[in-house]
Amino acid sequence: MTNRTRTARRSWLAAVLALPLAAAAASGEFTFVTGQVTLAKADGRQLAPLRGTPVDAGDRITTGPNGMVQLTMVDQARLSLRPSTQFVIEQYSDRAGDGVVLSLIKGTLRTFTGLLAAGNRDKFVMKTRVATVGIRGSGNILYACEAEECDASVVQGGRAEGGIAVNHTIEGSHAVSNAAAGAQTLITGPGQTVLVMGAQAPRYIPTPRFITDAATNMVNAKPGQASAPGSAAADTRDFAPSDASGLGTRIVTTALVGNNGLGFTTLDATANLAGDPLDLRDIIIAGGSPVAGQAVGRDLVLNGDALRGYRAYAGTQSNIEPALAGGSSDLRIINLDGTTVTMGRYEGASLGFFGTGSLSNVPGSVHWIMAPSGYPVYLSDVLTGTATYTLAAATPPTNQNNVAGTLGSARIDVNFSDRTLGLAATVSIPSQGANNGGTWQMNAANVPISLNAFFGSTADRLIIVNGSGISSRTNGNLSGSFEGSFVGTGLTGAILGYGISDATAPNAAFWNFVSGVAALAGPRQLAAAPYREGRVSDPSGQAPGVILTYAATNRLDEVTADAQGRVTRFTAPRTALGGYAAYELGSAQVVQSGVDAETGMVWGRWGGGTATATRGSAGESISLANTSLHYIFAGPQSGPVALPLTGTATYDVIGSTSPTDSAGHVGALNSATLNANFSNRTVDASVNVGINGQTWTGSAHGMPIYRDQYFSAYSGNIPGLPNPTPLIIGCEPSCGQGAAGSFDGFFSGRSGQRAGLMFRLGPNQGAIAFGRRGG
Repeated sequence: MTNRTRTARRSWLAAVLALPLAAAAASGEFTFVTGQVTLAKADGRQLAPLRGTPVDAGDRITTGPNGMVQLTMVDQARLSLRPSTQFVIEQYSDRAGDGVVLSLIKGTLRTFTGLLAAGNRDKFVMKTRVATVGIRGSGNILYACEAEECDASVVQGGRAEGGIAVNHTIEGSHAVSNAAAGAQTLITGPGQTVLVMGAQAPRYIPTPRFITDAATNMVNAKPGQASAPGSAAADTRDFAPSDASGLGTRIVTTALVGNNGLGFTTLDATANLAGDPLDLRDIIIAGGSPVAGQAVGRDLVLNGDALRGYRAYAGTQSNIEPALAGGSSDLRIINLDGTTVTMGRYEGASLGFFGTGSLSNVPGSVHWIMAPSGYPVYLSDVLTGTATYTLAAATPPTNQNNVAGTLGSARIDVNFSDRTLGLAATVSIPSQGANNGGTWQMNAANVPISLNAFFGSTADRLIIVNGSGISSRTNGNLSGSFEGSFVGTGLTGAILGYGISDATAPNAAFWNFVSGVAALAGPRQLAAAPYREGRVSDPSGQAPGVILTYAATNRLDEVTADAQGRVTRFTAPRTALGGYAAYELGSAQVVQSGVDAETGMVWGRWGGGTATATRGSAGESISLANTSLHYIFAGPQSGPVALPLTGTATYDVIGSTSPTDSAGHVGALNSATLNANFSNRTVDASVNVGINGQTWTGSAHGMPIYRDQYFSAYSGNIPGLPNPTPLIIGCEPSCGQGAAGSFDGFFSGRSGQRAGLMFRLGPNQGAIAFGRRGG
């Protein structure tokens, strides 16, 4: 997945387990036990644990060759141990400020952290003999081994001298340091894997197969049995070693003058605006923290008009199946300028994200809201001007005691020109019983918008201030997040989910964990706003194994070309600058270019000299002395792509750039194929290049098409997807160790007559333009 599409497929595991804190006499308990398992208590007792057996700080757990366990901790964190694992809970308090220390002696630990980590990331630490892992997010798989016990895929020279640790981030982010050299730290994002060996510095590696196998859901699996692709038990996402998550805001500091593709007229695709052919819905569930998803109408589970669950849209590749059970329903339906929004909450309900078999009770209420997805999908990225969305309806916010309060105000101020928004909301819960309730003011600014979706938390742009004047900026015991999207054709409304965790009171009886959902009304936007879809390579080589492809949906004047069709300026993300930037040719040259005279698609590469990227007052020089920056942009278009509903199509190469590496070599594209299955909404693609005396091949089968426009694949195993789409890489005579890569593509034209693909195979990258056979 690209930076952009992953933003649209918002992380959901980070919120799955962030439910209100429940009182418990111990640090946690066993919720699943199978095979040979031993619990050694701090006082020396040896136990054979069962479901419900409590665990405390100081406990040591050992699993045999056929043993597996799952622990549910006091803050709803879940810890799963694979066979042949030794693990110690060094510290796990029931107070947010006291911290957590988990020690993995050997074996495999899988975690989804809870409220203690969410509010006190700096005090939640996992460690092995050679590594420490700081928690900046919600889920990971940690592996530790010694010498001959280590998996062969991570051993160099046949032996792991000094021990090995491997950390794979499922969701959120982690800081991985070498215990012997703590200053050497790598920060990971979803899908990234880091290896620490002995006293060596941490380094990114492709995700090993045994990490993929460790993704088994303990509750549903049998010992030694890995999850089958597509099963609800498999939920890791294994991407390239430096696959980055999320997009920052685009900022264009000066007016860009474009020529709309050498005078090509803007393709009129406004006939495709009659309605979303997918009947796709945006859905937010807030049961502690908001979780956003998407589903087509036929995959909704409804009780009348009330949501009871859904199967995630295959294009999102999330593979979740949220389910709601029990509880009394509170339903409300409103209309926002033709867009129907449905919302409600269930008191005392159960919630699961992998079907009815994963249900667990949620203190308080589970809130939900649903509306037709924003259409077209790219619209928020290409509009200009500002707009204000005001509160139209909401569920009463509730805390963990199910005390209903009030969403006193909510307002979203959008700056479409900058692709950002600001949020202001006021939430209050009355006192009841021992709980004093409270009020909270939520404010966020410069929140990025991508593919009509937005997200913010106290870890980035959201600031929450409670009624006592305590701010989340200075007190980690006050935290929260919000998630939302613009909905309907023309983005006539917005839906929003939010969660607040306030553990600042000295007495836990006064703590509040609040959630709710809301609908906001705004002005109808111009759905026919023209745009140019594109892909841009990253020539920087910021770290070993970096595989970055930038997805850029530009306004027409943001792509500038000369009289020969050579692009000299555009806007696209730039990791080093934290968001979108304006790229300029500078002293570099357009060393290769091409134009499709029929549609205005352009492609090429910059090389030699130095290009520049600027974002606001920040800037960066991009040396192209030994590498190239590849680009491909579709022609101008007003209206989305609407692919044929059935059948298949073959696409032929109509142009390409010569592949380049980071050492100054220029190669040749030997062959490339692209075949679309419109009935299944999938794409097959292959690329074969020759460069620097080697032949590289890449192929991906069954890449899901997202919203009729986007498709992608990455090297490594990607379990748990409806249509698993790993990019398979090979080369002769040798790829070297840990070759990784990516395919990142898009369709353009009224019905997808053209397609663009940016590829990266090991250190080699290039762009390919395809035309559909027969037009």
